Amino acid sequence: MKTVVLTVLATLAVLILASLLFIFSGVFDVSATSEDGGLIQWVLETTRARSIHRAAGGMEMQAPRLDDPRMIRAGLVRYHELCATCHGAPGVKVSPTGQGLNPYPPELAGEGGEEPAELFWVVKNGIKMTGMPAYGVTYSDAEIWEIVAFVKRMGEMSPGEYEALAREVGVDSGRPAD
Repeated sequence: MKTVVLTVLATLAVLILASLLFIFSGVFDVSATSEDGGLIQWVLETTRARSIHRAAGGMEMQAPRLDDPRMIRAGLVRYHELCATCHGAPGVKVSPTGQGLNPYPPELAGEGGEEPAELFWVVKNGIKMTGMPAYGVTYSDAEIWEIVAFVKRMGEMSPGEYEALAREVGVDSGRPAD
């Protein structure tokens, strides 16, 4: 039994030492221009998805009516201010800033498939080391739900519908003139 305990402790010590050597060596490329591949990408994506799913559980019951046109219009204004630069919009490309992020921010136009509670959680809390800020620090839950309502509706919008709604609420859609 004593040998097993010593073997486990020695193995843990070696793993900790190897981890510290890796961390302090600087060999891991943290550049936003290098892609994470294989196992690292899988670990990061799976960890992100599972963490958001777990943290957002039970929030559905708190969601207001996301099909309210006033809420969608208000959400478009906030989305335009806060999100379109990195995530684009129907007919609007992601900006150079968004294109330079790694991981690449999801283009939300034409999607809308995420669960509202998960979108709310991400907008409110952000995601570490992705460039996604936590807007819950500066915006109320009601304002964040407006963004979620718009993103859910935006997933069904054509570029023309987006441009018309943007014009209606007094926002420059960012779409190039046809």
